[in-house]
Amino acid sequence: MRSFAIGLSFLVAFGALGCSKKPAADATASNTPSQAPIAAAQLPANTQAQPIAVPSSAPPEQVVTIFLNALRTGDSPTTESLLTTKAREELAKHELSVDVQSAPNAVYEVRAAEGVPGDPSGAHVSSVWTEKFDDGEEKYEIVWALRRQQEGWRLAGMAMQLIPGQPMQFLNFENPEDMLKKKDDAIAAMQAPAAETAQQPASAATQPAAIER
Repeated sequence: MRSFAIGLSFLVAFGALGCSKKPAADATASNTPSQAPIAAAQLPANTQAQPIAVPSSAPPEQVVTIFLNALRTGDSPTTESLLTTKAREELAKHELSVDVQSAPNAVYEVRAAEGVPGDPSGAHVSSVWTEKFDDGEEKYEIVWALRRQQEGWRLAGMAMQLIPGQPMQFLNFENPEDMLKKKDDAIAAMQAPAAETAQQPASAATQPAAIER
């Protein structure tokens, strides 16, 4: 299983937790009308790209929609700008970023935000990210945790299934050390079955045939 092959830069959660696949050559991204792509203007090579301006009044689901579209198009200034201040600071301390490989064949769905009981400054937004490949497609369910700041709603973390068949785990963008540990634990858990399989004796069908003398 491939988990968002955009590596450690996407907050280590979607990094190489499985085998990579070649994206379908003719796949075309298509979003629902409420999630129409926001194209970043093409700038000269010597001009610093600027993040998309998001109004402070934008609801949580709109912020997540812009964030996911920025991931899809490889717009790293926008993805970084939509993290909480603490998340940006902590990720910088660990030399991590949200610079990502664009995924133009991806399609995403964003659902209505839900408030956090007892915390008016918090919100959760569920989403589904789908990537198309030559041999099919893969879907990733992600719940985004947002916090209301002076400049508006910003992403503080996310919950997703790191290991197939296991519950979702929360990845706190504001605590990179814990996030890295969960990533390492997930990789170890997925490598263990492969190692056990490799150590099993070959079956009669796979053993080399005896050489006749």
